[in-house]
Amino acid sequence: MSRSRPIYLDHGATSFPKAPGVAAAVARFLDESAGNPGRGGHRLTVAASRAIEEAREGVAALLGGDPERTLLGPGTTYWLNAVLAARLGPGARVVTSALEHNSVMRPLRHLERTWGVEVAVVDGSDPGGVPTAAEVARAVAAKPTSLVVVTHASNVSGAALPVAAIARAVAPVPVLVDGAQSAGSMALDFASSGLAAYACSGHKGLLGPPGTGALLLAPGFEIEPLVRGGTGSRSESQEMPDFLPDGLEAGTPNGAGIAGLGAACAWLADYGVEAVDDHEQELARRLAAGLQEIPGVRLLGCDGARRGTGILSFTVAGKDTGELAAWLDRERGIMLRAGLHCAPAAHRRLGTFPEGTLRAGIGPFNTTDDVDALVEAVRQAVLSIERRKP
Repeated sequence: MSRSRPIYLDHGATSFPKAPGVAAAVARFLDESAGNPGRGGHRLTVAASRAIEEAREGVAALLGGDPERTLLGPGTTYWLNAVLAARLGPGARVVTSALEHNSVMRPLRHLERTWGVEVAVVDGSDPGGVPTAAEVARAVAAKPTSLVVVTHASNVSGAALPVAAIARAVAPVPVLVDGAQSAGSMALDFASSGLAAYACSGHKGLLGPPGTGALLLAPGFEIEPLVRGGTGSRSESQEMPDFLPDGLEAGTPNGAGIAGLGAACAWLADYGVEAVDDHEQELARRLAAGLQEIPGVRLLGCDGARRGTGILSFTVAGKDTGELAAWLDRERGIMLRAGLHCAPAAHRRLGTFPEGTLRAGIGPFNTTDDVDALVEAVRQAVLSIERRKP
């Protein structure tokens, strides 16, 4: 019998519930401001433009970026593809880590196959696969390198990479960071980070609607647009505008989603990203401590040190991860994600390919009761395995 109150622990995939005020902001935009921003001068167009620019300013302020170089779009995957396609031409070389999501590895393998881009992967001597800045710098120094692209935090283990230290170590080679798992959960001051570009999702740690995301660009780091089309500006020209954000934001934006993202960032700014981080870290440590006491449970990337995010992956000896996830949902009302988490490279590095793991993703609205319920449910699952042994 499932619990009366479902427990959502899949924040690595998307946040739920969203931040207070997000649903209202989406509805308000659709009810009151749903013009096409930049396309005309009537009141709905102006209202839509205002909502989007306010959201842009909110995202930039939260992440330490310049609003004029903060681009809004469909998500992390889109912006990663935009930067990779623009900066990696035929014969280029890119350095990356062994912990990357397919939003990085699939574009890189495509560029490797079609344009002859050389992809150098740094395994990292750390047991969890996290490369040091020195290890990345050695890979960069081995051959002329066009770009470094690394995740800020693994979506499998939650381990954080030292992205600012990497940027300092490889300068002047630019560093692109996949911030899908870190934005809103780990404090970032992009302006002082030394990073060239930072792509992130709006629907995960930023607690906004799906179909939203952002790209922050450092001064002097320019890219060509991935998509070209109407912008509402320079309409007399058949070429894309040469200024931001218009030059990289072709087509009608997701105004309702962006308005919701603005509301989410406003809530996070008031609550504090550091407070979210502290809360998620506390619960992650509690969860890890509880799971470590259960025979047959193996934790990934958990060495007792402070974790990067609220993500924790584990396996249970003798239990299929998919079956256990389904049982937890059906019988205990606890929602996790099982499998490879769109990150086969990370699972290969961590030794969990092809079976994968069970991943708990803790969010700002989870409680100690939630993680304690998961520990107890896993304990009961292990006991059931023991009872079935001859």
